[in-house]
This record gives sequence, C-alpha cells and structure tokens, in this order.
Amino acid sequence: MQDVEPTQSVTNLKRSVLERVLDVVRKLGTTRDLQATLDLIAQSIVEVLDFGAAAINVTGPDGELRVAAVAGPPEVQQLLGETGELRLWLEVLDAAEPWGNLRFLSHTADQQTWQGISFWTPPIPPSPDPDSWHSEDSLLAPMWDSTGRLLGVLSVDQPASGKLPDLDQRTILELFAAQAAIAITDSAAREVSEELRRDAERRWQLAFERAPTGAAIVDSGGRVVQANDTLVGMLGYSREQLVGKRVVDITHPDDVDKNVGLFQEVLAGRSDSYEMEKRFVHADGHTVWVTLHVGVIRDESGGIRSIISQLADITDRKHAEAELARRMSHDPLTALPNRSQLEERLNYYLIRNVPAGVLFFDLDRFKTVNDSLGHEAGDELLVAVTAILTEAVPDSCLLGRIGGDEFAVILPNEMDPDEVAQQGERLMDLFAEPLLVRGHQHTVSVSVGVTVSRPEHRHADEVLREADQAMLRAKRHGRARVEVFDPTQDKPATLDDLKLEQALRVSLNENRGLMPYFQPIINLSDSTIAGYEALIRWLHPEQGLLEPDQFLPLAEKTGLIVPIGWWMLEASSRAIIRRDFSDDGNRWVAVNVSGSQLGRGLLVPNIARVLTESGLPAAQLHVEITETALIEASTAAIDEVRAVADLGVEVALDDFGTGYSSLTLLRDLPVSIVKIDRSFIAPIGVDRSATAIVRRVIALCQELGVVTVAEGVETQSQLTALRALGCTQAQGYLIGPPEPLAASGIAQLGHRRSSA
Repeated sequence: MQDVEPTQSVTNLKRSVLERVLDVVRKLGTTRDLQATLDLIAQSIVEVLDFGAAAINVTGPDGELRVAAVAGPPEVQQLLGETGELRLWLEVLDAAEPWGNLRFLSHTADQQTWQGISFWTPPIPPSPDPDSWHSEDSLLAPMWDSTGRLLGVLSVDQPASGKLPDLDQRTILELFAAQAAIAITDSAAREVSEELRRDAERRWQLAFERAPTGAAIVDSGGRVVQANDTLVGMLGYSREQLVGKRVVDITHPDDVDKNVGLFQEVLAGRSDSYEMEKRFVHADGHTVWVTLHVGVIRDESGGIRSIISQLADITDRKHAEAELARRMSHDPLTALPNRSQLEERLNYYLIRNVPAGVLFFDLDRFKTVNDSLGHEAGDELLVAVTAILTEAVPDSCLLGRIGGDEFAVILPNEMDPDEVAQQGERLMDLFAEPLLVRGHQHTVSVSVGVTVSRPEHRHADEVLREADQAMLRAKRHGRARVEVFDPTQDKPATLDDLKLEQALRVSLNENRGLMPYFQPIINLSDSTIAGYEALIRWLHPEQGLLEPDQFLPLAEKTGLIVPIGWWMLEASSRAIIRRDFSDDGNRWVAVNVSGSQLGRGLLVPNIARVLTESGLPAAQLHVEITETALIEASTAAIDEVRAVADLGVEVALDDFGTGYSSLTLLRDLPVSIVKIDRSFIAPIGVDRSATAIVRRVIALCQELGVVTVAEGVETQSQLTALRALGCTQAQGYLIGPPEPLAASGIAQLGHRRSSA
C-alpha cells in the first residue's frame, strides 16, 4: 500500500491505544449489521493500529472470497467487490509464514501464489533495514469457523511506522479478526434464522440444532423447552438438566431484574425482541458472559408461537476488558489501587456527602534500603508492606498506593479524626517485627497523616493533600508517629526546623554551601553521553553534605524552593558552557523546575536572562517539570511552559507515569522528552506487566516523536531490555552517579561504565 499520513496526532490524541481498542470492541457489541461491523473493523485497523490500508475478504456461497470492506487511501476502494477463488486463497495462506493466528507472506517468498487474486501494491522505496515493511510484504488474518471452514481473510498493508508490525499490533489485529469472524458467523446465523422462520418448521429446527451460537426455545413462563448442543456446551448442563429449568435459575443474581423486565415487555406484546449482555452461572459455578438476543415468533392473531434465545459467548472479551481496566487503575508493583482509584472513591463519597477518613502512610528512611541494597530490594520491601496492610485493612476500606513509598487508606463513614488516628496507630503496630529483605533484617516504621473529609472539600485531591501535609509533620516530629491535619501548623513546628531553615537562607544569601551535582544521561544507541541532569546538594556547616530529601521538603514548605530553583538554573547553565563539560557544545544540561516556580510570571524572563548572560544556546538547556506539578498547574503556568518551549528550550516531562493525566499533558504541552519513572524501570525484564507498560510508553513516544529517558537504571539486564524496547536515553547508578564539577576539570565526571 502507498505511504499514508498517520491519522493520529498530538492534538487529537485523547486516550491510549488500549482504551481506543476497547471503545471499538464496545461499539462492535452494539451493532448487528454485518456490513457496518466489517466497515468499522477495517477503519479501526487503519485509525487505531496505524496500518496504511485494510481489506476484509468474505467467503461466499459460490466458494469465492469477495472483498466486502476496505479502509485506506482512495485507490484501495477499487478493490471492493473483487473476488478470488477459495483455492487460490488457501494456497496463499499455506505458503505464508505462521505468526500465531496470523500469516505473513514476505516479499522474499514466491509471489506467484497471488496470481488470480486482485490486489494493489503501490511503490514503496526499498529499505536496507530487515525490519522495514516491503511493498510486496503481506500480513493476513484468516478467519475459520468451528468446523475448519474458511470464513474470510483480513489483510493489512504498510504500517505507518514503516516497520514490520510489533507484538501489540499483531495481538490486536488477531482480536479484530476474531470479532469479524464472530460477526460473519452471527450474521449467517441470523440470516438462516430469519429465512427458516418464514419457511417450514422442519428446516428451522435443523438450523436451530446446528447453530454455531447457543440457542434455546423458551416458553412464556421463562422455562427452557429446547436447547441446542452449543448452549449445552456453553453452560455445562446436560440437555435433560436444561429442559424445564427456568432461565432465571441459571442467571447471575445481579442480572435477573433487567432480564425479567425485558422478557415481560415481550410477553405483553410491547416488543418482539431485545438484546442485552448478561451473565449466566455455569454448572460448575463460574460466570459465563453472553450477548443474548431474544426474539418472538407470533401467529397470525399476534399470539406467541415461539420464543427463541440466541447466546454468543463473550466471556473472553469481558475478561480482557476487565484486565485492561485493572491495569489502568492499579499499581503494577503491588497490584493495589493507584491514586486515580483512591481519588475516584473519595470523590464518590464527597458527591454523596458520605464522610470519610484518610490515613496517609509513608515508610521512614525508605531511601536507605534503596541506597544500600538496591531498588529491587526496595520493591521487595514495598510488596511485603503491602501484604501486611492488605491483611489488616478491613474490606469496607480501600487501601491504595499513592506512589513511591506512600500508601493511603480510605475509611468510609468516619468523621472523627481521633478515631481515624487510632486506626493509624493500630496499623503502625503491625510493623513492630523486622522484615527479611534480601537476607537482611529491616525494621520498618511509618509516618502517618490523618484527615477527614468535610463539606468544604470539592475534590479528592484536597483531602489527600491534607493527609499528606499531616504525614510530613509526623516526619518532622521524629517519624514513626501519627499526626492529624491542623491548618494552624503550616509553619515549622520545631526548633530544629527553624535552625535548618535559617541555615538554608544564609547559604542562599551568601552563595555558599549549595552545589550542583551532575548525573550523566547516555544515548542508548551508542552509549555516548548526551547530557547531564543537575541535582542539588547542600554542604551544611554543621551536618555535612545533605541529600535533597533532607532539605528540599523544608524548602518547599517555606517557599525557599523558588530561589533555590533560580540558583540551580544559573549555576548549571554556567557549568555546561565549559568545553571539557559540554564536549564542544554537543551536550546539554537538564534543570528541574518545581511547581512553585510556575505561574509567577518569572520562569520565561529568568531563563532568557540566564541564556543571555551565560552565552548558553537554548538547545543546550532542558527544563524538567514533574507530571504532578503540571497536573496541578494553573492556566497561566501552562502558558509559561509553552513560552519556555518557544525560546528553543527543550521541555521534559519528569516522573512520567506517577500521575494520572500523562496523555493529556503530552497532547496539550510542547513536551519533547519523557522521563519514565524509576518505579516502572526497576521491574522490566522480570515483571511482564511492567515491561508491557514501558513498551507501550516508548511506542507512544516514538509515534509522537518524543525522546524517552529511563530513570534509575541500576542493572545491566534493565539496560539491555531498554535497548530492546527502543528507549532513547537512560540514566542511573549503573551508568554513573551524580558527582560535583571538579575545580580542575570534568575528566573524572560522566559515563564511567564501559559495559553500559
């Protein structure tokens, strides 16, 4: 097929490919028209999977395959109605290479097998890349019925990427082919049913018994009079057990009322048919999802002659939908509900004026485990903590993972913060005994923040933020304690906090003590250094070198984060212009911008001033803004980010995946770099779900032309997996730790691991 412009862009991308596939599957369940179904499937293959063209060939009664539906450029429309002999199609399928349920006929194979079948192959410039799609390549999805008869062939051409289809595309293509086969089978069954209803009872009975979908004749009392073999196999009851049984007796209890109501409409003569998705209870107790169509055959006087039920098993589709929904709403490491699910539950309570308490947990000194034993050990600890909390939290409450080492529990119908605090104390006591992590005994303690919803709360985020603030006070007051939210405690509450704040102000005013450290970021294509991320450290006059988490939370609380941010911007920009650092201007520096720096009208002028004063080209400065900061940003702040990009400065979306509006940010902002959060990188290559998520993020970014940077790379296996997945760049302790800029030069700083 000829080159076709992608149908999807940043401006119209509103949801993920997985969500769009689910939308298509749902639409397919609402239409019974075969042509409309085939047209929708063909168009969806082009629009959702980014193939250049698609055609669905359907086997006719004369033994030929006819092109019934196409999608793609105008030239492809000429194929509609073209036919090819069944024998020739079977030869093509036999000559093709099996790709699971698909068949791939490479341009290197014998193309003579296509002789006698109409097709169109526009010129595509040849590519030396063995993974590129060739103009004579063919990818086919044969559709067979239960007897082995060929129902049709779905063919696609020319992926928009120019590459051979990846596993995700092939898997979804198989799903669409299966949906087309079901539509063809169901359409044939409906046509036969309608034909036989007008003809003799004997011929109708024969079709009933041999129908590929489950079928039953039901009397006006809702009892099964007759059932076909397919229905017997679908529900697990013998024919003798089904006959005489009331349909409601094998219906899932939650679906009985709706089914009975529609059935009564038929009995009353107000309708002749209805269709619904419902659940039956299999003979062994498991749930069977079906699309149920009930139709009435009436006599000349309008009385009911027969009530026919047809059932198509959609259990696999429902399970697939449920799994996709679960993955989007649950944390991949712990399988707990994620922040979006917690907010959804809280918003549900707020709308209905149901009081709710919130416990916000944060593991104390979790960074020590990560630094000493590695992030894999940290993940093991999080899983162990999850198991303890899951066992202890009542079923009426919702336990979820906010992100990192933070958890939350929502307690419905709780309006007394003291009672919620007591619940927090009881949960804290569960961690009295040490946990075994990688052969080391580790004593876990947690800091807990408590709040309760109030009428003035308008959104769940407000409630969670209060609990988070209370948790931070618990940490400042010594950790391993519970604090209840109190708006009067916004200021530092201890003498140590005041001293730390004062020392930080002195360091800023006198420009001493604060130091930028630089961590290398490499190109995964050739392991060369692409640039550096600037990370702040503070040499405290009494406490020595402090890590960011030891003073930045205080800076955020007191507003010092803003001048610290401007200081880092200037110091890092001046450092990168050094020739031994920037490699003659080929390397860049990435500087973090906090949410507090946004929306003040100072971001653009400060960046412009620093670029002018330092002589740093705009392209060598990257600005990193966390996903969470952008989610909470005002309209003015969003406009500032756009203005930064207009200066020529690259905008990076940091900690991607930890928030809940990532795709919206990619659509609405000029983001050119996405930094995948370390929580997604740590389990890749080991956890299939995590690997799949990273693969989809990388594929999405490749489609949008966005650079991907993997954060927190600590093992060679992670690096190997990221290269295989097509990630652009990476950083982490495997590649090189953050280090200061030496006074004598930069020779010792950077990518020090040749194996990476």
